Amino acid sequence: MKALQRLNLTIGCALALAGCGGSSSASSSTIPAQAASVRVRFADGAPFLETVIGSAPQPICSGASAPCYVQVNGETVSQAFYYGSVTPFVSVTAGTNSLKALDEAGYAVGPFKTPALSPGGRYTLVLVGSYPNYQVLAFSEPASGGNAQLSFYEASPTVAQSDFGSFSASSRSNFKRLGSATFGSVATVTVGKSVSNFGGYAGTQSAPFGAFTLAQIDSFDSRNVLPFHAASRLSLFLFDPKSGSASGPLFGSLDQ
Repeated sequence: MKALQRLNLTIGCALALAGCGGSSSASSSTIPAQAASVRVRFADGAPFLETVIGSAPQPICSGASAPCYVQVNGETVSQAFYYGSVTPFVSVTAGTNSLKALDEAGYAVGPFKTPALSPGGRYTLVLVGSYPNYQVLAFSEPASGGNAQLSFYEASPTVAQSDFGSFSASSRSNFKRLGSATFGSVATVTVGKSVSNFGGYAGTQSAPFGAFTLAQIDSFDSRNVLPFHAASRLSLFLFDPKSGSASGPLFGSLDQ
């Protein structure tokens, strides 16, 4: 399993999610000041994005070496979209938006309508499903309280509900259930003012979907501590598994 790449600080790797990486909130595009806006990032949680090419469905957005563009209302907001990737935050118009993923040749998946986004909010939008039934999930971003947090985004259509929790990073033991989330929801728990030797998992304690230490996501966080620089939250994302892939179905990022 590999972690989400640090696309909120750099679009270099992505909760991901071919090498280990992490992410922290970063700003990018903007919209006119007079329009009500929201801050949004995008994740590809669909194992395969397919569209009809010729006479049959064919996959696009196949990986970091062949990513897709993300367009919102016809404007490109990211150029690194593939299974397990998470983009930086950008500003888009509040309300319902049109989302499309397309490759360099112009083949596209979508457009899809997003859920209504409230002005001033912050969201993670995750594209999930399989051909031809895709949908966009909108996760309202947890509020930051200044303490160390663990968030779990349940974005796997084939999993109705999953537990999540923490474990001791140094020994990969002491798995402790901290909560659960149902499909389409995000759950957040505060784990202390600051923590060290920290890791997070999702699934059952005996057979998790995946488990990450903080150092796996950000190698500079060698002591597995939170907060770490600007990041105070470990975010875990559960997607449907991708057959033949060494990464997933759980990805992780470090967020503000």
